[in-house]
Formats: sequence, structure tokens, C-alpha cells
Amino acid sequence: MKMKITSIGMVLLLTIGVITAVSFSLGCTEQEEAPVEPSDNTSIEPAETIPAEPTENTSAEPAETTPAGPAENTPVESAETIPAGSSESSTEELEPISADDITNIEWQWTGFQDSDSPETRITVPDPENYTLTFFADGTYYIKADCNSGSGTYTLDGNNLTLGPTTITLMACGPDSMDGEYLSLLPSVGEAALEDGQLVLYPGPEGDKMFFVNGGEAEQ
Repeated sequence: MKMKITSIGMVLLLTIGVITAVSFSLGCTEQEEAPVEPSDNTSIEPAETIPAEPTENTSAEPAETTPAGPAENTPVESAETIPAGSSESSTEELEPISADDITNIEWQWTGFQDSDSPETRITVPDPENYTLTFFADGTYYIKADCNSGSGTYTLDGNNLTLGPTTITLMACGPDSMDGEYLSLLPSVGEAALEDGQLVLYPGPEGDKMFFVNGGEAEQ
């Protein structure tokens, strides 16, 4: 009888142990399956990235291209061509001269007038040293201080052209005006007689060279 009670007690203990073990096992399983609550130190969710809306691709409409009409072909008035040997230097109408009016006279250079300052006249100190003589055969003779030379000329009305001069090339000194004299004569384009003076117009700007009658000259 005593052994029977003992056996029953052992069976009960084993039963209780089994039940305890099963309960413990079930409790652990539930604990593993229970979701772990996040701690307060939760990571910040990234801000929602909103995809940028594509910029409206409104390409600028090309400006209306108006076909250019043909440019008006307005003829440009060409500048008046001045024939060689003439100029528009004198504003006044010059009285035509002939070779007989100027030949066989020793013309002496007395002064020069610049068109930019017509009120100013440069005076040549020794006119007898700067002479110009025309001859009926179409030749001329010049004296430029210590130098002298000759060439050919043409006269048509007031248009006067002096051809190249064959001249000596001596140094006449620092006070000489031979350089100015020889540089002006080749550009002469017109000639006129004013109050007994011979007036030559070098270049197209209206400059003037003045000569007085120095007497008859022989060739």
C-alpha cells in the first residue's frame, strides 16, 4: 500500500513536471513570436522624396522670320571725277589764259597762301632766287635758289601741267626755301592772271602760289 502511494506520487510529480515543461516551452515560444516593440531611439524616416516635376519644355517659338526684301538698289552718286591737270581749288570762275600771256617772262615767286588760313600769306624773302619761265616751244625753266632745272609743260585754258624737272641737287643752306618751292611746283594744276600777277594752284585744296613779272626772259 505504501509503495502504491509512492508510485502515484511519482506519477503526479512527473505529470506536474511535464505540464510545467510544456507550459514553459509554450511561454518561450509566445515570447519569441511577440514582436519587439521599437525603442524610443527610432531612426528618423527619410523625408519623402517627391520626384521633381519635369520642367515644361516650352521651347521658345522662333521669331517669325520675315524674308528680307531685296535691298533697294539705289545707285550711289559717284564723286565727280576731276581730270588730271585740273582742280576744284578755286571757287571763283577763272579767266582762261593763253601761252602768249605768260611766255618769255621771268616770273618771280613772292608768296604762298594756304587754303586753311587764307588770311595768312607766307612771303618769300628773295623772290628773284625762285623763278619760273615759260617758253613758246612748250618748255619751262626754273631757278630754286642755288639750283636750276628745266622741263616741259602743257597749258589748256587754265589747266597747267608741269612735267618732271631735270634739276641740280645742291644744298642751298638752312634758310633756303628751295625745298618748299620744288615740292609745290609738280602738283600745280591750274594757272590764272590776277592784277598782273601769275597765280598757280598746287593741289586740289585751293592753295595759291603768287608770282610777279620780273622782266623779259630769253631762252
